[in-house]
Amino acid sequence: MEQLHGSAEAWLTDYRRRIEEIRVRAERAREELAGLSATASSTDGAVTATVGRDGALSGLAFGPAAEGLSRARLAELVLATAGDAGAEVAARVAAVVRPLAAGS
Repeated sequence: MEQLHGSAEAWLTDYRRRIEEIRVRAERAREELAGLSATASSTDGAVTATVGRDGALSGLAFGPAAEGLSRARLAELVLATAGDAGAEVAARVAAVVRPLAAGS
C-alpha cells in the first residue's frame, strides 16, 4: 500500500511540474504575441505597410516612388505589400504558438 501511495505522489508531483511548464510557455507566448507586427515594403519603395498580429493594417506609408503611379497601380501595391506583411506576421504567430502545441 505504501508503494502505491508513493507512486501516486510521484505522479502528482510530475503532473504539477508539467502544468507549470505549460503555464510558463503560455505566458512567454502571450508576451511575444502582445506586440507582434510585421512591416513590408514594395520593391520600388513606393509602399510600406505594417500589419498587427490580428492581420489588421496598422500602418501605411508612401515613398517618393508613389508619386508617379496611377491610383490603380498604387492600390495594387498597397494590397500586395499588406499581404506580404500579413504573411510574415502569420508566420511569426505560428512560430510562437508551435512550441505550445508540441508540448501538449
